[in-house]
Amino acid sequence: MRSELNEIQLIDQYLLRQLPAAEAQAFNTRLLCNGPLAERVEAQRIAHRLIRLYARKKERRRLEAIYRQLQSEPAFAHQLKTIFA
Repeated sequence: MRSELNEIQLIDQYLLRQLPAAEAQAFNTRLLCNGPLAERVEAQRIAHRLIRLYARKKERRRLEAIYRQLQSEPAFAHQLKTIFA
């Protein structure tokens, strides 16, 4: 179990480009020689993308809610109309 966690951490560091150059090069070599490791790296890469996508959508919804709230305030709505008119 601990070795699996260590591998996940190493893959994260690799994907986030946090490994020193020598370690990154050694990891690249391992990827070329170890198909299952390459598959785990790709799976983790996809997970990273999905997490970023979810975070963007969540942030967009939060900002839209703030904008709607500000639009409901007459002074702010008037100021926006003045700026963009």
